[in-house]
Amino acid sequence: MFFIFSKMFWMLGAPSHWLVFLVIGTALGLLLRWYRTAKFFAMTAVAILVVAWLTAVPLARAWEERYPRPAWPPHVDGILVLGSGFNSALLRVRGAPQSNDGAYRLEAGVAASHRYPNARLVFSGGSGVLGGSLLPEAETARFVFNELGQDPGHRVLETRSRNTYENLLFSKDLVKPKPGEVWLLATSAMHMPRAMAIARKLNWDMTPWPSDFATAPDSGSNFLDLTANVGLLDYVVHEWIGLTVYRMTGKAA
Repeated sequence: MFFIFSKMFWMLGAPSHWLVFLVIGTALGLLLRWYRTAKFFAMTAVAILVVAWLTAVPLARAWEERYPRPAWPPHVDGILVLGSGFNSALLRVRGAPQSNDGAYRLEAGVAASHRYPNARLVFSGGSGVLGGSLLPEAETARFVFNELGQDPGHRVLETRSRNTYENLLFSKDLVKPKPGEVWLLATSAMHMPRAMAIARKLNWDMTPWPSDFATAPDSGSNFLDLTANVGLLDYVVHEWIGLTVYRMTGKAA
């Protein structure tokens, strides 16, 4: 139920979705001659655009800087890569992996496994699609790892998880990390605060290894790319709500 509720909530909670609802509401208000209602909807949509225009980059930068990437540890026992919504069905149809920003999580995991050849490389990803999928994200990860020459003997694929909490929970049950082991947690910089909070709750000591940063330390708002700003605001709101809800439900520390 938690998984289903979270998916349905985000359909209604994303700022970009609200823009669509407000545009439709404005059009209906004009058609029905409810001019005051149409004006309210239109001004609310403009307000969301202004917030995205002015604050998306600073908010994202502050979120990403909570866990900067540290220096390479002298020793690593394992690397956990969190899934990012890969569509393995497309891989089967096209014969090539579907690409999204999460590909850099895979790259970070493979790079770390080359540096620490004896470390276990774990990819966690089932299907985050509402209603499920026949093919887990891990199938795409398997394909990419093979293409990049990663050693299958040090690889573990977790295929059941549907969200970040299950990523950490099922992976821990699968690999059974021992006290004192050093594990890298590879996920996007924006996603890292939520992932690390879950790891703490599950008593899994992790070293954050963020990837696919969306901002630079000195980056300012890109006023000319409103679409990117709206998407970035979506990402920030998604992670902030996700972390808040996980803490409220006892799934994160």
